[in-house]
Order: sequence, then C-alpha cells, then structure tokens
Amino acid sequence: MDFSGGEKIAGSGLQRVCSAEETLARILPIKHKFGITRVANVTGLDRIFLPVVMAIRPNARSIAISQGKGTTLAHAKASALMEAIEIWHAEHVDREVYFASADDLAVKYRFVDLDRLPATPDKAFKRTMRMHWVMAHDLMSGQEKLVPLEMVHADYTHPVSTDAGVFPASTNGLASGNHILEAVCHAICEVIERDALAVWHHQPQEIQRASRIDLSSIEDVELITSLRKVETAGLDCAVWDVTSDVGVATFLCVITDPASQGEHLGLGSGTHPNPKVALHRALNEAAQTRLNYISGAREDLFHIEYSADGRDQKVAAYSHLFGAQQDVRPFAATAGVANRDLRQDLEWLKDRLRAAGVAEVAVADLTREDCQIPVVRVIIPGLEAPHDDDAYVPGLRVRGLQDQGMAK
Repeated sequence: MDFSGGEKIAGSGLQRVCSAEETLARILPIKHKFGITRVANVTGLDRIFLPVVMAIRPNARSIAISQGKGTTLAHAKASALMEAIEIWHAEHVDREVYFASADDLAVKYRFVDLDRLPATPDKAFKRTMRMHWVMAHDLMSGQEKLVPLEMVHADYTHPVSTDAGVFPASTNGLASGNHILEAVCHAICEVIERDALAVWHHQPQEIQRASRIDLSSIEDVELITSLRKVETAGLDCAVWDVTSDVGVATFLCVITDPASQGEHLGLGSGTHPNPKVALHRALNEAAQTRLNYISGAREDLFHIEYSADGRDQKVAAYSHLFGAQQDVRPFAATAGVANRDLRQDLEWLKDRLRAAGVAEVAVADLTREDCQIPVVRVIIPGLEAPHDDDAYVPGLRVRGLQDQGMAK
C-alpha cells in the first residue's frame, strides 16, 4: 500500500486531506457507477437540523439506503455518498479468492490469528473446513496474511455460500476515504469503537454511570453550536466516555425527548484520536439515528424497532444511565492527540493497539482500478465484534470481564 502524502487540511477540524466540496466534485459525476440513483436531504424531517443525507441504491446487494451526517450539508452529502460507495465495493469484491481449508493453505500462506477472530453462535470454526479467503496486509508485521472472505465482503444476496456463518458478517471496519490513509484510519477507529462499546456495555452499571461527560465543560465552539441545536429543539443530550483500555477517545451519545414518551432514542457513537472529532461523530450520529426512525427508510432495522414495544425496550436498556446523579467527567479529561498528518494518526493508533495487546491489524484493500476511490476492510484479531448484533458472541475481552465478575 502506498501511504505517501496524507497531510490534513490546516484548521479543517475534520481530519481530511481535502474539503467536502472537493470530494463531492469528484464523486457526484460518477455516482451512477455504484448504483446510486438519488441523494436526499432529510435534515428537515427532524427539528434538530443537524444535516443528514441519504444515498439510495435500489439494486444493492446489502442495504439500499446509506446515510451521512456532518456539521454542514456538504459534509453530510459526502458522508452518505462515500458510505454507499464503500458498501458497493464490498458487495463487488474483485480480489483473488482462495477456497481451501486453513490447514491446506497454511503450507504456503500465513493467516491472521484465527483463534482471536469473533465467533458466531451457529457454526464453530475448524481448520479442516474448506472456506473462502482473501489476502490482507498486516500493518503490524508488514506481512501478507489470509483472512476470511466472510469478514470482508458485503454481498448478502441469496443463496449464501455453504461456508457462510462461521465468522460474523457486517460492515464493521469497512471504510472509504479521499486518501488510502483516510480509509485505513477511519476503518481502524470503527473497529476500536465497536470493541469499546461492547466492553463498556458489559461493565457494571456504576462504572457506566460514572463515565458521563459534563457537557458544560466543553469549550469547542462547533461542539457547543451542535449541542445548542439539540437544546433549542427541546431535546436532552447526554454523553458517556466509553473509551476502552486501547485509549482511543470513544463516546456514546443519547438524545431524548423529555416531553414525549413516544419518540425513539437517538443513539450515536464516535471514535477518533482527537476527542473533539470523536464527540462530533457521536453527536451527529445520534441525530442521524433519530432520522432513521422518523423516515422509516432503513431496511436493516427490524419492524419491532419501529414499534412502541421496540422503543420501550431500547429506552429500558438505557434507563439505568439516567438514574441517580453521578459525578461527571470534564470533557478535557479525555486523552487524545490532534495530529496534522494521517500517517501520524496511523502510527499513534498502532501504538495504542500494541499497548492493549493487539498484535495484528489486517487491511484488505478493496480499491478498484476503474474507480480510484480508496476503500478498505480492516480486521483486528482480539477485538470484540459489534455487541448489538443478534449473532454476537462475547470475545476474549468481554469474557475476561465476565470471569472477573464471577470471581467477585
């Protein structure tokens, strides 16, 4: 992979190598290549007015509706389009695929640590199984290693492969960017985010409540402006610092309506080396989630999630966080770094992962010659899969927490 370049726009605050307008100028003229037929601004469906945009792909092989968010409409539009584009790449993987058992391929090829990959409840992995594999680049060792195709592709059409279901299939760790380093750093942060959420959700309630952020301690002007939009809409916003032992700033944001028992929670999370960027992502995603339910457009949400019962279940799952007032953390207490170069971000992220005992960061490059838009899938053995997936099986880190609880 060519990691040359990667300097961020000075003062952009968004950790990108170019502006959202430049991104749009490049990808809007070719959106049809990815089956994108419509780009819809749905911001006005809610009263927060944090920009949210949908990119629609009627012939998608997974989800047909991709959503983007941001501090401006241009950022939200670029976000939606790039999410749709990255999923299209994962639906149309054009890399060499190996079909054999791990035992047979191990004679010639290296693998990531398969014992540290997330499991599923239905099929246990065996090294004698004949499965599909693709090559990835391990950023830690510099070696090429095989990873399960099931954790790379996003083609969920039927009939599925006979070896499907051994490893979790999701879009976790799938990312695009204006530069390959943008894509890689964003994908790594997403995997760290899902792991942090899984670990935090299995912590004792008193630890969870004590991680709440004092929003009045925030001094960043753009963050204050976004929070005021939520307040002006008559909504409440609460944020928890769910950063794990990996040490990359991760926040959980919940937006609620104190005047209504009938509205869905707005849930959002975000991870980034710079805590300000991480909180921006969490807050914008919480606003986006509200619009998921208001628009009813996302086909990857089950019917019960739109119902009163589904809403009540989700409210109940988070009700303990709004109990007795706990000591809250100042926002400035969240550690992080504001690098000017994406290569520095990458090395910093690798250092944090190494310190947490992570030995491999596998990157499958899905960038296509005919599109020239950097897209990658990142797999980090040892980190947890998304905990809110129906097929989630606790991994090594959560099982360690559960063992500690039993020991007490």
